[in-house]
Amino acid sequence: MKEAWTKGSLLERAALKLRRRAHHRTGEVLDIFTEIRQAAKILIFPNDRVGGLFLGTPVYKTVREHYPGRSIHLFADPAKADLARQIPYVDEVVTVEPLQPVWSSAFSRITAHLQRQEFDLAFCLGVDCSFTLAQICGASGARLRVGFKRVGIEPFNIEIIPQPGVVVYEGDQCFNMLRLLGLEGGGEVRWRLGEDQARKVRTRYLHGEFGRNHIIGIDLAGGEGRGLSSRQLDDIVGRVVEHGARAVLFFGLAQRKKVTYLKETYGSRVLPFEQQDMAGAAALLEGCVALISCNTDLLHLAISLRVPVIGIFDEDPQRWISPRNELVSAVRASDVRGVSISQVAQALDGALSQDAATTFA
Repeated sequence: MKEAWTKGSLLERAALKLRRRAHHRTGEVLDIFTEIRQAAKILIFPNDRVGGLFLGTPVYKTVREHYPGRSIHLFADPAKADLARQIPYVDEVVTVEPLQPVWSSAFSRITAHLQRQEFDLAFCLGVDCSFTLAQICGASGARLRVGFKRVGIEPFNIEIIPQPGVVVYEGDQCFNMLRLLGLEGGGEVRWRLGEDQARKVRTRYLHGEFGRNHIIGIDLAGGEGRGLSSRQLDDIVGRVVEHGARAVLFFGLAQRKKVTYLKETYGSRVLPFEQQDMAGAAALLEGCVALISCNTDLLHLAISLRVPVIGIFDEDPQRWISPRNELVSAVRASDVRGVSISQVAQALDGALSQDAATTFA
């Protein structure tokens, strides 16, 4: 990850200093725990790294449990807004134009929009979220702004120091934040899509012979890294098809050439689906017996929907996957391009071990 992602560019940091001078206010004394207890309007910023919207779901649940009847708002990327609205623990989803540098007019419009809503409490869940997101939380106008301490920047008036020197699951880091504020909670959660909408999507795409077979989701996106090569994807799809299953190929704009080749090669045995429609992708995921994916949004969405996952990682997966989660079979490599089809097939067999009739290794 580029350092500018978390610390901001030189231009952004300079612009931030000027902005602070222009909007300087004298310090305000706050009774923190009273303010926390009485907060009536709450804003949550999920980490804007991969999977952050879904990794934050247990936190939304805990906040809801501690604030029954209060107004809880979730900050979400417009591309994920339809899906975010189906998360049952929030009242409203706040969507804005794509995040822009702090010196831009778009940044000013976003923060002005939030300030007009007069939030009492804001949580920024990213231990290593982008500099821009942290600064939006800092400029949101919320009386209390809670986030993890960041070197060189101070967007929050309540800073939580993350555990240093160890790899800790992000969800656990966020629960530690809540506990320090007296908001106890924990555990994985499960939520489902609106059944009518999801059924319509599955009826449209997973019908006929395609729907009578095991369906394996294959995520062509690379997340924050390079992702799998065309050869690896070809091998994986070939192995799935060879064993009588069908594959849903989730892809984005950058994978069009790959998905075109796979469709030409495997014909009706594969179903391409553009994952820009995240709500539709979620509905199809619920029809899959497993998903094969690098560390992407889709992987974390599948976990939220309780779909078994074969996750391919080039870093310690504990950063992204709860050690208590038995849904994920992790394949670890220093370079995902070095992962073999046999490793993926063995992990897939492990994920589907309850169904002895189908083996992929």
